[in-house]
Amino acid sequence: MKYSIFSFQVALPMEGRSDSLFHELSRRLRSAPEEGNYARMHDHYSSLCKMLRAESRRFERGVWDYWDDPSRATNDYQDWVNGLEGREARRVSAPEDGSPRYMVFALAMLLKYQSESDQRLLRHCNIPEARLWKRQTFAELLKGPPMLNFLHVQSHLAYLLPGTDASLALTDEDLRGKDWHYLRPLD
Repeated sequence: MKYSIFSFQVALPMEGRSDSLFHELSRRLRSAPEEGNYARMHDHYSSLCKMLRAESRRFERGVWDYWDDPSRATNDYQDWVNGLEGREARRVSAPEDGSPRYMVFALAMLLKYQSESDQRLLRHCNIPEARLWKRQTFAELLKGPPMLNFLHVQSHLAYLLPGTDASLALTDEDLRGKDWHYLRPLD
């Protein structure tokens, strides 16, 4: 079977260790519905995307891709799956120095190539080059997953760093390091 991929990742500052968005995203990710329940998966991703869109003013860095190139979709998706291993995660808390701490949210979806959902996402992701790295564009991109019929989604993932422990939030230095070099500043 041939596939396309949509991937999305944003870094946003936390509003302290009690950041409500962080805790709610973390809670919802832990309570994701079982595979195979397409309606619940649709609702799950729709609610995650809605929560993030409401906080898009906080997006500072990000990256996204949509590839309808079956020769690269599966390998690119595997790169996102490997991200679940948390190689980029902090293992110990950063020293308390008053500097901002960040969370990173990512999602990726492997879609059946040229399915109705794939075609919808293709049109939705047709963004002019001048708008690619704008907060507003990232907010608009989050309207894509709710458009999908999860019968057409072969595989999907969503993850949040620092996971469940806000004390392991990333620093600005972390985000500028080699593990996060691909995140672009957003206007």
